[in-house]
Amino acid sequence: MSHLVESATNTLEQLSHFLHQINEQQYCTPLPIFSESTVGMHVRHIIEFYQCLIKGVQQGEMDYDARERSLLQETNIAFALECIQNLFIDLSAIQSNTPIVLMASPKSTHQKWTIESTIYRELLYVIEHTIHHLAIIKMGCMSAFPTIPFHKDFGVAYSTLKFRESVHSNLSS
Repeated sequence: MSHLVESATNTLEQLSHFLHQINEQQYCTPLPIFSESTVGMHVRHIIEFYQCLIKGVQQGEMDYDARERSLLQETNIAFALECIQNLFIDLSAIQSNTPIVLMASPKSTHQKWTIESTIYRELLYVIEHTIHHLAIIKMGCMSAFPTIPFHKDFGVAYSTLKFRESVHSNLSS
């Protein structure tokens, strides 16, 4: 289990490092490549998925669709960083793979479905979801703000990193 929390922490550290590289104007600028959404909106989305998970750990059920959609998280880098710091603390408290009920509306109806899941399964989902959004953020920023530096592994799935490593080690042999 500690590997999952470590992976989640790593993805949030990547996000935190990125937030120290971007300014408020870049964070809040609507980008055509994002269909006029902003980097801040993607950051908020990431944070709120983790917050839904933490709330679910505490309550035994969760609903990703019932996010707060905090305007402050998507417009204020310092507040987003504070939220991430709180997530580090909350994630470190996850100790067991307890069952959880996931509430979802997979169609455009108001009817909620309940799906049995576990904390670890949902944590893995949120990690993968975060990596996906980090990749989107990277693409948008490379297009709109090419001077922002990115680590080569930013927004790259762990399975892809492992594959690249195995290919590289095989070529070196």
